[in-house]
Amino acid sequence: MKRSMICLGVCLMLALGLFSVQSWAEEPAWAAAYEQVLDARGRQMFEEPELYSTPELSYLVYDVDKDGTPELIVKTGTCEADYHGGLYTFRDGRAFQLGEELGLGHCSFYSDPGEDGVIVMYGHMGYAEAFRISIGDGWAEESLYEDNLNERLQKDPDAEYVYPGDVIPGSICLTLCRGGLTLPLTHYEQISRWLEAAHYPNNDASFFYNLMANNGEVCAVTADGFTKSPGRIGFQDLLRKDAAADWMQGDLSILSASPGDLNGDGQLEYVLAVSGGGSEMRIVLSEQDGTVYAYLLNYTDGLELDADGSFRTTRYSVSRFRLIFDREQAFLLTLPKV
Repeated sequence: MKRSMICLGVCLMLALGLFSVQSWAEEPAWAAAYEQVLDARGRQMFEEPELYSTPELSYLVYDVDKDGTPELIVKTGTCEADYHGGLYTFRDGRAFQLGEELGLGHCSFYSDPGEDGVIVMYGHMGYAEAFRISIGDGWAEESLYEDNLNERLQKDPDAEYVYPGDVIPGSICLTLCRGGLTLPLTHYEQISRWLEAAHYPNNDASFFYNLMANNGEVCAVTADGFTKSPGRIGFQDLLRKDAAADWMQGDLSILSASPGDLNGDGQLEYVLAVSGGGSEMRIVLSEQDGTVYAYLLNYTDGLELDADGSFRTTRYSVSRFRLIFDREQAFLLTLPKV
Protein backbone atom coordinates (compact mmCIF):
# COMPACT_ATOMS: atom_id res chain seq x y z
CA MET A 1 0.00 0.00 0.00
CA LYS A 2 2.78 2.46 0.91
CA ARG A 3 4.58 1.79 -2.35
CA SER A 4 1.36 2.26 -4.35
CA MET A 5 0.76 5.62 -2.70
CA ILE A 6 4.30 6.74 -3.52
CA CYS A 7 3.91 5.68 -7.13
CA LEU A 8 0.51 7.43 -7.32
CA GLY A 9 2.18 10.57 -6.06
CA VAL A 10 4.81 10.28 -8.79
CA CYS A 11 2.07 9.93 -11.42
CA LEU A 12 0.27 13.01 -10.10
CA MET A 13 3.48 15.03 -10.13
CA LEU A 14 4.11 13.97 -13.70
CA ALA A 15 0.57 14.86 -14.74
CA LEU A 16 0.85 18.28 -13.12
CA GLY A 17 4.33 18.93 -14.47
CA LEU A 18 5.89 18.97 -10.99
CA PHE A 19 9.02 17.19 -12.16
CA SER A 20 10.02 20.53 -13.65
CA VAL A 21 12.81 22.23 -11.72
CA GLN A 22 12.00 25.85 -10.92
CA SER A 23 14.54 28.41 -12.06
CA TRP A 24 16.75 30.18 -9.57
CA ALA A 25 19.26 33.00 -9.76
CA GLU A 26 22.34 32.17 -11.79
CA GLU A 27 21.09 28.67 -12.60
CA PRO A 28 23.98 26.58 -13.94
CA ALA A 29 23.50 25.66 -17.58
CA TRP A 30 23.97 21.99 -16.82
CA ALA A 31 21.21 22.09 -14.18
CA ALA A 32 18.69 23.51 -16.63
CA ALA A 33 19.66 20.88 -19.19
CA TYR A 34 19.30 18.06 -16.66
CA GLU A 35 15.91 19.49 -15.71
CA GLN A 36 14.78 18.86 -19.27
CA VAL A 37 16.14 15.30 -19.17
CA LEU A 38 14.22 14.53 -15.99
CA ASP A 39 11.05 16.03 -17.47
CA ALA A 40 11.42 13.90 -20.59
CA ARG A 41 12.10 10.70 -18.66
CA GLY A 42 9.13 11.46 -16.43
CA ARG A 43 6.79 12.06 -19.36
CA GLN A 44 7.95 8.80 -20.94
CA MET A 45 6.84 6.87 -17.87
CA PHE A 46 3.49 8.66 -17.81
CA GLU A 47 2.86 8.19 -21.54
CA GLU A 48 3.71 4.47 -21.60
CA PRO A 49 1.51 2.96 -18.86
CA GLU A 50 1.87 -0.52 -20.28
CA LEU A 51 5.59 -0.30 -19.45
CA TYR A 52 5.26 1.74 -16.27
CA SER A 53 2.08 0.68 -14.46
CA THR A 54 3.60 1.79 -11.14
CA PRO A 55 6.32 4.22 -12.28
CA GLU A 56 9.24 5.27 -10.14
CA LEU A 57 11.97 7.76 -11.01
CA SER A 58 15.09 8.62 -9.03
CA TYR A 59 18.34 10.33 -9.90
CA LEU A 60 21.68 11.61 -8.67
CA VAL A 61 24.28 14.08 -9.89
CA TYR A 62 27.96 13.17 -9.57
CA ASP A 63 31.10 14.35 -11.36
CA VAL A 64 32.08 11.06 -13.01
CA ASP A 65 35.07 12.30 -15.05
CA LYS A 66 36.12 14.88 -12.41
CA ASP A 67 36.11 17.79 -14.87
CA GLY A 68 34.16 20.10 -12.57
CA THR A 69 30.74 19.56 -14.20
CA PRO A 70 28.60 16.75 -12.80
CA GLU A 71 26.89 14.02 -14.73
CA LEU A 72 23.27 12.95 -14.27
CA ILE A 73 22.32 9.33 -13.56
CA VAL A 74 18.62 8.50 -13.90
CA LYS A 75 16.95 5.31 -12.66
CA THR A 76 13.41 4.35 -13.69
CA GLY A 77 11.19 1.30 -13.56
CA THR A 78 8.62 -0.43 -11.41
CA CYS A 79 10.68 -2.82 -9.25
CA GLU A 80 14.14 -4.36 -8.85
CA ALA A 81 13.37 -6.77 -11.69
CA ASP A 82 13.09 -4.04 -14.34
CA TYR A 83 14.93 -0.98 -12.99
CA HIS A 84 17.05 0.58 -15.71
CA GLY A 85 18.45 3.98 -16.52
CA GLY A 86 20.96 6.15 -18.26
CA LEU A 87 24.01 8.31 -17.65
CA TYR A 88 23.93 11.83 -19.08
CA THR A 89 26.68 14.40 -19.45
CA PHE A 90 26.69 18.10 -20.32
CA ARG A 91 28.93 19.27 -23.13
CA ASP A 92 28.81 22.07 -25.67
CA GLY A 93 25.76 23.57 -24.03
CA ARG A 94 23.54 20.49 -24.05
CA ALA A 95 22.84 17.31 -22.14
CA PHE A 96 22.93 13.95 -23.85
CA GLN A 97 23.02 10.30 -22.89
CA LEU A 98 26.28 8.36 -22.98
CA GLY A 99 26.27 4.65 -23.78
CA GLU A 100 23.20 2.44 -23.80
CA GLU A 101 20.48 2.00 -21.20
CA LEU A 102 21.83 0.29 -18.09
CA GLY A 103 20.14 -2.52 -16.22
CA LEU A 104 19.99 -1.20 -12.65
CA GLY A 105 18.02 -3.82 -10.75
CA HIS A 106 19.54 -4.59 -7.33
CA CYS A 107 22.18 -1.90 -7.98
CA SER A 108 23.62 0.98 -5.99
CA PHE A 109 26.15 3.66 -6.89
CA TYR A 110 29.41 4.59 -5.17
CA SER A 111 31.86 7.45 -5.59
CA ASP A 112 35.24 6.86 -7.18
CA PRO A 113 37.52 9.43 -5.51
CA GLY A 114 40.27 10.80 -7.70
CA GLU A 115 39.40 8.58 -10.65
CA ASP A 116 37.49 9.01 -13.89
CA GLY A 117 34.56 6.85 -12.91
CA VAL A 118 31.51 5.99 -10.88
CA ILE A 119 31.17 2.58 -9.22
CA VAL A 120 28.08 0.45 -9.76
CA MET A 121 27.53 -2.43 -7.33
CA TYR A 122 25.11 -5.25 -8.11
CA GLY A 123 24.08 -7.49 -5.24
CA HIS A 124 21.34 -10.12 -5.19
CA MET A 125 20.79 -13.42 -3.37
CA GLY A 126 24.35 -13.59 -2.11
CA TYR A 127 26.10 -12.76 -5.36
CA ALA A 128 27.66 -9.38 -6.04
CA GLU A 129 29.77 -7.58 -8.60
CA ALA A 130 31.23 -4.09 -8.69
CA PHE A 131 32.33 -2.35 -11.87
CA ARG A 132 33.57 1.11 -12.82
CA ILE A 133 32.03 3.22 -15.58
CA SER A 134 34.49 5.75 -17.04
CA ILE A 135 33.61 8.41 -19.62
CA GLY A 136 36.58 10.78 -19.96
CA ASP A 137 38.12 9.02 -22.98
CA GLY A 138 34.88 7.45 -24.15
CA TRP A 139 32.55 4.99 -22.50
CA ALA A 140 34.37 2.16 -20.73
CA GLU A 141 33.36 -0.46 -18.18
CA GLU A 142 35.86 -2.22 -15.90
CA SER A 143 35.01 -5.10 -13.58
CA LEU A 144 36.53 -4.46 -10.14
CA TYR A 145 35.62 -7.60 -8.22
CA GLU A 146 33.04 -10.33 -7.77
CA ASP A 147 31.77 -11.58 -4.42
CA ASN A 148 30.04 -14.79 -3.37
CA LEU A 149 28.53 -14.07 0.02
CA ASN A 150 26.87 -17.50 0.18
CA GLU A 151 30.22 -19.25 0.43
CA ARG A 152 31.49 -16.96 3.19
CA LEU A 153 28.25 -17.30 5.18
CA GLN A 154 28.95 -21.01 5.55
CA LYS A 155 32.03 -20.13 7.63
CA ASP A 156 30.90 -16.86 9.17
CA PRO A 157 27.15 -16.30 9.85
CA ASP A 158 27.83 -12.55 10.28
CA ALA A 159 29.53 -12.13 6.90
CA GLU A 160 28.35 -9.27 4.70
CA TYR A 161 28.79 -8.20 1.12
CA VAL A 162 32.10 -6.64 0.16
CA TYR A 163 31.15 -3.05 -0.58
CA PRO A 164 33.18 -0.68 -2.80
CA GLY A 165 34.15 1.35 0.26
CA ASP A 166 35.90 -1.77 1.62
CA VAL A 167 38.10 -1.90 -1.47
CA ILE A 168 38.47 1.68 -2.73
CA PRO A 169 39.69 4.21 -0.11
CA GLY A 170 37.19 7.02 0.37
CA SER A 171 34.44 5.45 -1.76
CA ILE A 172 30.99 6.12 -0.31
CA CYS A 173 27.45 5.27 -1.35
CA LEU A 174 25.81 7.91 -3.55
CA THR A 175 22.22 8.66 -2.57
CA LEU A 176 19.51 8.53 -5.22
CA CYS A 177 16.91 11.30 -4.87
CA ARG A 178 13.28 10.59 -5.73
CA GLY A 179 11.79 12.33 -8.71
CA GLY A 180 10.03 15.59 -7.95
CA LEU A 181 12.74 16.91 -5.63
CA THR A 182 15.27 19.40 -6.95
CA LEU A 183 17.78 19.47 -4.11
CA PRO A 184 20.57 17.53 -5.90
CA LEU A 185 20.49 20.23 -8.59
CA THR A 186 20.01 23.34 -6.48
CA HIS A 187 22.40 22.24 -3.73
CA TYR A 188 25.01 20.44 -5.80
CA GLU A 189 28.00 22.46 -4.58
CA GLN A 190 27.08 21.88 -0.95
CA ILE A 191 26.42 18.17 -1.48
CA SER A 192 29.65 17.63 -3.41
CA ARG A 193 31.68 19.15 -0.56
CA TRP A 194 30.05 16.79 1.91
CA LEU A 195 30.87 13.83 -0.34
CA GLU A 196 34.59 14.55 -0.07
CA ALA A 197 35.14 11.91 2.59
CA ALA A 198 38.03 12.32 5.01
CA HIS A 199 40.74 9.68 4.66
CA TYR A 200 43.16 7.89 6.94
CA PRO A 201 46.90 8.62 6.68
CA ASN A 202 48.34 6.90 3.60
CA ASN A 203 44.73 5.92 2.74
CA ASP A 204 45.23 3.02 5.15
CA ALA A 205 42.18 2.33 7.34
CA SER A 206 44.41 0.27 9.66
CA PHE A 207 47.03 2.99 10.07
CA PHE A 208 46.34 3.91 13.69
CA TYR A 209 45.44 0.37 14.70
CA ASN A 210 48.78 -0.95 13.40
CA LEU A 211 50.68 1.85 15.10
CA MET A 212 49.07 1.10 18.46
CA ALA A 213 49.39 -2.68 18.15
CA ASN A 214 53.07 -2.53 17.13
CA ASN A 215 54.22 0.05 19.70
CA GLY A 216 54.85 2.59 16.95
CA GLU A 217 56.58 5.80 17.95
CA VAL A 218 54.55 8.90 18.71
CA CYS A 219 55.51 12.40 19.78
CA ALA A 220 53.39 12.94 22.90
CA VAL A 221 52.65 16.49 24.07
CA THR A 222 50.16 18.04 26.46
CA ALA A 223 47.17 19.79 24.90
CA ASP A 224 45.72 21.40 28.03
CA GLY A 225 48.70 21.86 30.35
CA PHE A 226 47.46 19.32 32.90
CA THR A 227 49.42 16.33 31.59
CA LYS A 228 53.06 15.60 30.82
CA SER A 229 54.76 16.02 27.44
CA PRO A 230 56.79 12.79 27.17
CA GLY A 231 58.06 13.60 23.68
CA ARG A 232 59.02 10.72 21.38
CA ILE A 233 57.87 7.46 22.90
CA GLY A 234 56.45 4.11 21.83
CA PHE A 235 52.67 4.12 21.96
CA GLN A 236 52.45 1.14 24.31
CA ASP A 237 55.08 2.80 26.53
CA LEU A 238 52.89 5.91 26.64
CA LEU A 239 50.18 3.78 28.24
CA ARG A 240 52.44 2.80 31.16
CA LYS A 241 51.60 4.21 34.57
CA ASP A 242 52.66 7.83 35.04
CA ALA A 243 54.04 8.19 31.49
CA ALA A 244 51.25 10.58 30.44
CA ALA A 245 50.20 11.94 33.83
CA ASP A 246 51.43 11.56 37.41
CA TRP A 247 47.93 11.14 38.79
CA MET A 248 47.17 7.94 36.86
CA GLN A 249 46.78 5.04 39.27
CA GLY A 250 47.74 2.30 36.84
CA ASP A 251 48.60 1.45 33.24
CA LEU A 252 46.20 2.94 30.73
CA SER A 253 43.72 0.83 28.80
CA ILE A 254 41.83 1.97 25.70
CA LEU A 255 38.09 2.30 26.26
CA SER A 256 37.10 3.54 22.80
CA ALA A 257 38.52 4.95 19.57
CA SER A 258 36.73 7.46 17.32
CA PRO A 259 38.04 8.74 13.97
CA GLY A 260 37.37 12.37 13.08
CA ASP A 261 38.81 15.18 10.99
CA LEU A 262 39.56 17.62 13.80
CA ASN A 263 41.24 20.35 11.76
CA GLY A 264 39.36 20.11 8.47
CA ASP A 265 42.35 19.12 6.32
CA GLY A 266 40.64 16.01 4.93
CA GLN A 267 42.75 13.56 6.93
CA LEU A 268 41.38 11.71 9.93
CA GLU A 269 42.69 11.93 13.45
CA TYR A 270 42.06 9.20 16.06
CA VAL A 271 40.52 10.15 19.43
CA LEU A 272 41.13 7.61 22.19
CA ALA A 273 39.34 7.45 25.53
CA VAL A 274 41.74 5.81 27.98
CA SER A 275 41.49 4.83 31.63
CA GLY A 276 44.04 4.03 34.30
CA GLY A 277 42.93 2.78 37.69
CA GLY A 278 39.59 4.56 37.52
CA SER A 279 40.93 7.83 36.09
CA GLU A 280 40.24 8.79 32.47
CA MET A 281 41.80 11.06 29.85
CA ARG A 282 41.84 11.52 26.08
CA ILE A 283 44.65 10.96 23.57
CA VAL A 284 44.35 12.42 20.08
CA LEU A 285 46.58 10.80 17.44
CA SER A 286 47.43 12.90 14.39
CA GLU A 287 49.82 12.04 11.55
CA GLN A 288 51.69 15.06 10.19
CA ASP A 289 54.55 14.85 7.69
CA GLY A 290 55.47 11.30 8.67
CA THR A 291 55.29 11.79 12.45
CA VAL A 292 52.36 10.72 14.61
CA TYR A 293 51.62 13.21 17.38
CA ALA A 294 49.76 12.18 20.52
CA TYR A 295 47.96 15.13 22.11
CA LEU A 296 47.08 14.49 25.76
CA LEU A 297 43.90 15.89 27.30
CA ASN A 298 43.00 15.89 30.97
CA TYR A 299 39.40 16.93 30.24
CA THR A 300 37.51 13.69 30.73
CA ASP A 301 34.02 13.63 32.17
CA GLY A 302 31.54 13.48 29.32
CA LEU A 303 34.06 14.79 26.78
CA GLU A 304 32.84 13.43 23.44
CA LEU A 305 33.83 14.05 19.84
CA ASP A 306 31.19 15.74 17.68
CA ALA A 307 30.76 15.17 13.98
CA ASP A 308 32.20 18.61 13.16
CA GLY A 309 35.49 17.82 14.90
CA SER A 310 34.78 19.71 18.12
CA PHE A 311 34.42 18.29 21.62
CA ARG A 312 31.51 18.73 23.99
CA THR A 313 31.01 18.05 27.66
CA THR A 314 28.14 18.54 30.08
CA ARG A 315 30.35 19.11 33.11
CA TYR A 316 31.51 22.70 32.63
CA SER A 317 29.60 25.94 32.20
CA VAL A 318 31.15 26.31 28.74
CA SER A 319 30.53 22.96 27.13
CA ARG A 320 32.31 23.02 23.78
CA PHE A 321 36.01 22.91 22.85
CA ARG A 322 38.15 22.52 19.77
CA LEU A 323 41.67 21.14 19.71
CA ILE A 324 44.04 23.50 17.89
CA PHE A 325 47.28 21.75 16.97
CA ASP A 326 50.33 21.87 14.72
CA ARG A 327 53.14 19.39 15.36
CA GLU A 328 54.54 19.93 18.90
CA GLN A 329 52.08 22.74 19.68
CA ALA A 330 48.52 22.17 20.86
CA PHE A 331 45.91 23.82 23.06
CA LEU A 332 42.21 23.36 23.80
CA LEU A 333 40.14 26.31 22.59
CA THR A 334 36.95 27.13 24.52
CA LEU A 335 33.97 27.69 22.20
CA PRO A 336 30.63 29.44 22.85
CA LYS A 337 28.07 27.25 24.52
CA VAL A 338 25.11 26.19 22.39
